[in-house]
Amino acid sequence: MRILLITDLYPLFENEAGIPLTIKDFAEGFVERGHFVEVFRPNLTVNVLIRKRKLYKNSKYENGSIRIYNRNFLTPFRRGSVLRAYKKYFKGEKFDAIVAHMPSGLMVADIISKEYGIPMLAAVHSSDITVLTSLKYLMFKKRMIEAYKNAVCILPRAFWLKEKIKKIIPDVEKPVEIIYSGVPLEITEENEKLERTFNSKKAKIITVSSLIERKNIKNLILAYKKLKKKNPKVSLEIIGDGPLKEKLQILNLKKKLDVKFLGQLSKEDVFKKMKEADIFILPSKNETFGMVYMEALSFGMAVCCTKNSGIDGIIEDSKNGFLLKPNKKGVYETLNKILSLKPKQFLEISKNALTTAKMFSYENSVKNYLEKIELFRL
Repeated sequence: MRILLITDLYPLFENEAGIPLTIKDFAEGFVERGHFVEVFRPNLTVNVLIRKRKLYKNSKYENGSIRIYNRNFLTPFRRGSVLRAYKKYFKGEKFDAIVAHMPSGLMVADIISKEYGIPMLAAVHSSDITVLTSLKYLMFKKRMIEAYKNAVCILPRAFWLKEKIKKIIPDVEKPVEIIYSGVPLEITEENEKLERTFNSKKAKIITVSSLIERKNIKNLILAYKKLKKKNPKVSLEIIGDGPLKEKLQILNLKKKLDVKFLGQLSKEDVFKKMKEADIFILPSKNETFGMVYMEALSFGMAVCCTKNSGIDGIIEDSKNGFLLKPNKKGVYETLNKILSLKPKQFLEISKNALTTAKMFSYENSVKNYLEKIELFRL
């Protein structure tokens, strides 16, 4: 197949700041399986500036084996300007399917799909839900709903997003299919060899997160304070950086805690920490999916995720991980529940986490995604 991927969430370079690698991983997986993929990256200039990302020039870029065509738009994706950019970059090319990610990608893909009769599949992220439900973005809601009506299939990135999108656009009668992400099978298989033990009195808790409001790290620190009263030898390490780092460090000092802020680490060093830790927790609000949860599962950790967010639907509470309410009480109760487990109970959950990671592996996620494109583009 010849696939055109349209999204503003695709990195032009390795480690481009503020751009996660999930969509890139999918694209590379498609190419590895013999498909042709190109990327159109439409950026609404004001949105780039608000997010404090670097604004790159309109040009062709290459990241690995995939060509990316970057185009900055001053106005919200008018039909004429979108089609002119498409003709400039893709003149004479024929695509079997368009895959759209993020609100900007969806609106641009809809214009191109209608003009050229190319079937479009529309992914759904938490950002799409935000735009569809916020008065702040009311001007885009009608355009997005029209795009969903034009799509041949709607592809939520998580189980909870499937329920959300069906409630928001109940009159859009299109197939709604999950496209999840996964960790390479070899990582999980290697981690099955780890000989995990569990000492609740000395349990190591970690989180890996951008230090922003939505990640809810403040409530994790406050819950940890309460946890330390009963479990003085339990530890918490926070991996990541962001605008709230200084405030969180001040909170740590004010509460006289021993939280370690490790800053931004390489993937290799994050994995080393996951091998050593017992519990992974990220009590985010409105997390689209969160590859870091899947990575934590692949290490056989006790993984804690917010209910109706992230990988809720993959995690079954108290079976292969834990679901929590994102307030201070909910975070504390979940951590305390884990520390109350007997070693045998903890190791059973660890084993189930590894099984889940294998079931939802990267290889299976790419296969699942391609099957959806093949099926619904016809």
